[in-house]
Amino acid sequence: MSKPFIHLHVHTEYSLLDGAARIGRLIPRVVQMGAPAVAMTDHGNLYGTIQFWETCKKAGIKPIIGSEFYVTEDMHRRDSRNNEMYHLILLAKSNEGYKNLSKLSSLSFVEGYYYKPRIDLNLLEKHSEGLICLSACLAGAIPRRLLANDYEGAKSYALRLKNMFAEGDFYIELQDHGIPEQAEINPLLVRIAREIGVKCVATNDVHYIEKSDSKMQDVMICIQTNTYIDEPNPMRFDVEEFYLKTYDEMAERLGWCPEALDTPYEIIEKCDVTFEFNKYQLPKYPCPDGLTPPEYLRKLTYEGLMRRYGQITDEIRERAETELKVIIDMGFSEYYLIVWDFINYAISHGIPVGAGRGSGVGSIVAYAIEITNVDPLKYNLIFERFLNVNRTSMPDFDIDFCYNRRGEVIQYVKDKYGEDHISQIITFGRLKRKSAIKDVARVFRLPFSDVSKITKNIVDYGENDSKVHIKDLINPESPYAVKELIEQYNTYPTYKQVIDIAMQLEGMPRNTGMHAAGVVIYKNPALDTIPLAKNGDEVTTQFTMVEVERLGLLKMDFLALMTLTDVKMAHDYVLERSGVDVDFKKIGYEDPGTFELISTGNTDGVFQLESGGMKKFMTRLRPENMEDLIAGISMYRPGPMANIDTYLENRKDPTQIKYKHPALEPILKVTFGIIVYQEQAMMITRVLAGYDMTRADKFRSIISKKKMDQIPKEKQVFIYGLEENGVVRIPGCVRNGIPAEVAESIFNEMQSFAQYAFNKSHAAAYAYLAYETAYYKRYYPTEFMAAVINNRINNPKDIEKYLQVLKELNISLLPPDINKSEPLFYPEGRGIRYGLACIKNVGKSATEKIKEERSANGEFKDLYDFLERTHGILNKRAIESLIKGGALDCFGLNRATLMANYEEILTDVDRRNKLSSSNQINIFDMLGEEAAPYKYLHCKEFNNREKLLMEKEMLGMYITGHPLAGYEEDFRNFNFNTSMLPKRRDENDFEEDESIIEDIPEESLVEDNMEVYTGGILADYAIKRTKDSKEMAVGILEDVYDRIELVLFSRALERCKRYLEKDTLVRVKGRLSLRDDDVKITVDELTPWDLAAKDVEPEEPVNDNRTLCIRLFSGDNGKYERVCDILRAHPGRYPVKIQVDKKVFLHNIRVGNLEALQKELIGIVGSENIKII
Repeated sequence: MSKPFIHLHVHTEYSLLDGAARIGRLIPRVVQMGAPAVAMTDHGNLYGTIQFWETCKKAGIKPIIGSEFYVTEDMHRRDSRNNEMYHLILLAKSNEGYKNLSKLSSLSFVEGYYYKPRIDLNLLEKHSEGLICLSACLAGAIPRRLLANDYEGAKSYALRLKNMFAEGDFYIELQDHGIPEQAEINPLLVRIAREIGVKCVATNDVHYIEKSDSKMQDVMICIQTNTYIDEPNPMRFDVEEFYLKTYDEMAERLGWCPEALDTPYEIIEKCDVTFEFNKYQLPKYPCPDGLTPPEYLRKLTYEGLMRRYGQITDEIRERAETELKVIIDMGFSEYYLIVWDFINYAISHGIPVGAGRGSGVGSIVAYAIEITNVDPLKYNLIFERFLNVNRTSMPDFDIDFCYNRRGEVIQYVKDKYGEDHISQIITFGRLKRKSAIKDVARVFRLPFSDVSKITKNIVDYGENDSKVHIKDLINPESPYAVKELIEQYNTYPTYKQVIDIAMQLEGMPRNTGMHAAGVVIYKNPALDTIPLAKNGDEVTTQFTMVEVERLGLLKMDFLALMTLTDVKMAHDYVLERSGVDVDFKKIGYEDPGTFELISTGNTDGVFQLESGGMKKFMTRLRPENMEDLIAGISMYRPGPMANIDTYLENRKDPTQIKYKHPALEPILKVTFGIIVYQEQAMMITRVLAGYDMTRADKFRSIISKKKMDQIPKEKQVFIYGLEENGVVRIPGCVRNGIPAEVAESIFNEMQSFAQYAFNKSHAAAYAYLAYETAYYKRYYPTEFMAAVINNRINNPKDIEKYLQVLKELNISLLPPDINKSEPLFYPEGRGIRYGLACIKNVGKSATEKIKEERSANGEFKDLYDFLERTHGILNKRAIESLIKGGALDCFGLNRATLMANYEEILTDVDRRNKLSSSNQINIFDMLGEEAAPYKYLHCKEFNNREKLLMEKEMLGMYITGHPLAGYEEDFRNFNFNTSMLPKRRDENDFEEDESIIEDIPEESLVEDNMEVYTGGILADYAIKRTKDSKEMAVGILEDVYDRIELVLFSRALERCKRYLEKDTLVRVKGRLSLRDDDVKITVDELTPWDLAAKDVEPEEPVNDNRTLCIRLFSGDNGKYERVCDILRAHPGRYPVKIQVDKKVFLHNIRVGNLEALQKELIGIVGSENIKII
């Protein structure tokens, strides 16, 4: 057997849809081939460095870290004229070389990016120490010059490169993939090497691992370049030789130059790059008054403890000192100070900050200095869950900030430490199951209908979704096998080809992004610390968040939490309207009325308590204090949820709680005998088995992360203790007098519960925010709901949901009014006024200017006054939207009249402004008279349905009426409407003395599973897939009274699918399902419902002489017929004029509903070719 070949030119998946030698497959193949080393040389980046290095080390081979750089004449020029890009391979010899490699890569993004990250030779010369250079492939500068018959230019370039690097560290690269140009220049490359005194090195330009992968690589390039498999593409390979070859295969091509085949062995002997993990690189925090970070942290802590507690007891001091010792001894004083500093900035600048998040809430030092806002002593929170002496990674305070002002805090940090000491964190977008299939199918020109047949069988698998891959779907033995997909795969060769290649590509990174919250703060300049990239204008790392943390860098999560914005906005509204400054530090978290609201399940808008299941649980739990609420938030999740009934029974009757040992009672009493929190499991190990806090946290980690190989050993330690060299390190339960069988039973229970148990510190912080939102909803519902709606203005589904909540709370939604509305929704009396900026096509900037004008010069008197005073602020589309949305109803004209007049008014205002600006005097000015008031053309109002549909289009809802109003009689033909549903009665609605006042149940008009026949508006619907991949639909039916959910399973959907159209009238037959608060109709039949118009029309306007004008062109024969068909469908009284080229004729059809007709015709002739005059 010949010796293995060492590959030094390899493109992993991090060449982003150009390389397909996936690290997870590459390294095992290299080991199988017997090679002692392999290089990574991705195009223009170092993204895969850490993963590649660690995978190689674990496999016992040497990782060679490198990159194939893009080199240009001048990296700072942003054009390609005389500035062509070439390839060049750089490998790191040493850690110093890696630093230079990293800096070059960073600068190629930060300073040199133009289509690609670029460097130039001037930069390379400054950072060449510790690097090895290979002359690259045919795209290198030397091969390009040779192919251009410029031998001397190639030689000169090679000589310049040679002189940049240490003696013997520049190599001429030889490749032979059977490409004619390589055969042409290889002898010339060898000649140059001989003449300048350097060696040649053989490489294969590895883009995939096996020769059989070439088709997959071909498709991947087509995906990247958005081309098809059957069309030419200069980036695609014409041969199948770009794979991981053996020594013999390389010798077949390049055996004529034996030196080149053996040179890789020489190169790898020179290379040795190491990484050190978990060595912390914390930035220096500048402390005042010459204090050291530990001294300053201690000072802030004790000042904070006095503020928080008023008096520092022995318990408080002991806890603080214990924490401070760990923090200081582990070198994390500056970490605490850095976090305190930017939180202090936020608080002092009125930026809402969350009460805390995660296990850091268990730190009393964090509580003292206001990093967190939950008293850890009050709720028995454990510091060691956050930080202990055996922790190998940096502690992690994740901080929630107000959604709208998070950016201010990040900017403060940039200003404090310098832009060059801050970066964001990279993320990678990957080809997932569906997208891989869709992309591959497009490459093969598979019709959309065929693609849909494949992808419709791929559904979301919930918490297991990330574990389910394409291969599982077509494996008959897999629990995720999809029968229809397997049949397609085995029946249609094209489908099989698409799925096979998609399987190979699934999971590949396709592009880079930026972590939504992660920010890195560096001790030294970022450029000197880690490879950097760019995402738009933001500098990011080239390594992922996990890799950044493992390198010991300070990663902070600046999280944006909308609920904090809700609370802040509600606070400001309350302060503006009533002068009350709601301050929870003063009023506390014990208000009975707030807990009463939570107990009713009326918790839409309340943080963490909005889901249907959680609402139901709250009505059963009926929390009375924060401990109850913390437990509720913790229990409603997989695992603990199974113990909810036991918990509630024990809470109701604590005498039935059975503790397996008396020592458990102080630990589990707060949760009525049930293990709910991870901290409880830790305390059990301490109290019963004698663990210290560090070992207790290790136990928690073993159980919660299901480290199955360590559990049996830990079980022995828990029961019998741990003895080392005759010294008892851990007593264990038996030594502490607890029988082995009892200890084993307790351990088993902990193993079962603790793997799902929640972090109490995190739950406590979120319970605080849940309480605050519930408090506002209880005492200031109008202000709170206005805030909630405003902060979700770009999410129509949420808006629709919360507008329904307004009805339940009897809060009126007032229509938009140009003289009363604010830009956003705003509380007004017992109602909320619709915001102008929330009307479709009307922006916030424009409405702010309208508000300024209104404040400065008073309310708008009429349409003319409004358009004159806001001239230049609004375009025609925005004006029409205001009219259709009802914002100009206050002028006393119907909407059809407003629509008919606004353009003429704009023309008149334009004319007057031009006269004014040109200093021309008109006849009225000469006579000293005011211009005559504008005469409005009065029109018949739109019919009610048309008017309301326009209103809903602009506002997202009906406000001034309902399309079904007046049709109540038609509902007599049905046996069901939503007014017949039983009203849920909250437990709080009963009289206090329930033993005296007997509840008389309301007679129900409906029952579960009854056949119903009803009708209404199909307000919304969505097509979904069942677990067995069949299509189903869920929808919302809205009648005059309320709305109800519709469910159409596959058979019903097949019959009714053609009638599913949003905002249409439908009739429904099916069965009513009444399950607690879950009410819906399982549909058997859904058909259109044609109702005769019952509008109460206003009196006929005296002067409505509008005409519909349409412009067509002589070549538009097909369009003319379609236009005529639509005109016939809208009979009425208005004339139609059609212009064909330069001839105008009066059509014999008269039409109605002009605005609706105009909207329909725009899709055929275009908005510029239709007008109402």
